Amino acid sequence: MTASRRFKQMVATALTSEPVTTLAQPLANGVASIFMLHRFADAERGNPGHDLSVLRAHLAYLRRLRYELVGLGELMTRLASGDRRLSRTVAFTIDDGYADYATAGAPVFEEFDCPATVFIVTGVTDDRGWYWWDRLRVALETGARRRLDIELAGAPLRLEWTDAASAARSARSIVDRMKLVTDADRRRILDEIPSLVEADVPPRPPPRYASMSWEEIRAAGRGVTTFGAHTVTHPILARTDDSAARSEIATSWRRLQQETPAAIPVFCYPNGGERDLGAREIGFLREAGLTAAVTSQPGYASPGEFRRHFDSPYRVPRFPYDGSTTELVQVVSGVERAKLAVRRLTSR
Repeated sequence: MTASRRFKQMVATALTSEPVTTLAQPLANGVASIFMLHRFADAERGNPGHDLSVLRAHLAYLRRLRYELVGLGELMTRLASGDRRLSRTVAFTIDDGYADYATAGAPVFEEFDCPATVFIVTGVTDDRGWYWWDRLRVALETGARRRLDIELAGAPLRLEWTDAASAARSARSIVDRMKLVTDADRRRILDEIPSLVEADVPPRPPPRYASMSWEEIRAAGRGVTTFGAHTVTHPILARTDDSAARSEIATSWRRLQQETPAAIPVFCYPNGGERDLGAREIGFLREAGLTAAVTSQPGYASPGEFRRHFDSPYRVPRFPYDGSTTELVQVVSGVERAKLAVRRLTSR
């Protein structure tokens, strides 16, 4: 281990020690921490994801230290009402709605009576089909050809791979470029790639890539889980035309309400970066009757920020959850708030 890495570990340990987190607790007053998760490790399905033993340990830690674990809908109500009594408040969200939430993630949240909100790609659930990035990866992994030359975002992309790991890296490169092209080009290229690599991708995904079914969604909704809309096909909305963007938002919200009483009017933007949404998308959300939306940009949720601007409820930040105890403790204790403030000052 290098001296630099040892020093970073020492700093991280110090920042998450009980004396430091106790001193930092006032920084967490008046704000809430929203975490963003995706997949849950499920050996039976054969997929990796968040380690359930780590998740259990983290939820036990939050319960032991009396953090308030709230549902996203309840949190949005508090933010909208200007309730500044938020203190040690934490919410969990899960993007995409893979089936491993139903089989692996939900039982852990139920065990700790911890609310969670899952964002559903309704078209995938309706069709029992693929998330497009998984279909792309499997095409590269199983295709007879191990080389691809395509043009994406106005630049050539040449890829070669030899095994599943390098195929996954190549797929990731394509996905990253896909974020820069129009949705029409994304769809066209995705349709072309299986034939270009001579892959026969089945219409239904294997269990490791399956989405939750509506039956699983309704069952989870009878417990601690609520659900939000995450579009119909998971395009980056800013790359779609007006008609497609409006339909992706309105149709996904309508389908969710039709299928489960546990639907809440909070939307999740695909990708969720700063350039992936704007005034147009927010206008379509309001038109559809959605009252708030979350991004993937890190930060705390606060009543002051929520009410600062007309569009603020549709730009609520979330912290990524990577299973790191250090990161979790720094965020919920308020240490991360101090770090963010320092970064803002030093970047001026």
